[in-house]
Amino acid sequence: MSRFRIMPHGRLQEWVAEEKGYFKDAGLDYEFTGNELIAGPASVATVASAEGVPAEVKRGAFETMEEGRACDISSACHWAVAMAASDDLGRMWGNAYSVTPSAIWVHPDSPIREPEALANVPVGVGYHSGSHFSALQALEKFLSP
Repeated sequence: MSRFRIMPHGRLQEWVAEEKGYFKDAGLDYEFTGNELIAGPASVATVASAEGVPAEVKRGAFETMEEGRACDISSACHWAVAMAASDDLGRMWGNAYSVTPSAIWVHPDSPIREPEALANVPVGVGYHSGSHFSALQALEKFLSP
């Protein structure tokens, strides 16, 4: 196998595997490239509207692959990689992805206790990400369009 890049985009398992040396222990010839959005300085902000929000927040992994972002492995969520592969922007290797449970969290003091209470309430998720599409899929059975 030729040298390849591992470019995590927020999932913990790649970072843990790199830190613990699992990739090297497996004898892989790779380059680990951290995402600047994750590795950069941390900041906390509340976004009330999309006006003035940096462009990278208004686009997702699929859009960056459309623009030619290079990555050999683990470049995005399952949905974005499937879309990119269907547009001949990359390849998807079967059995490479895991499906993990997810949830929508609210503050403990929030009056929201049931999914139906999210009607007309903004829910923050990554744009064109796995959380974007899994949130839509999870909520569609509770909320009418």
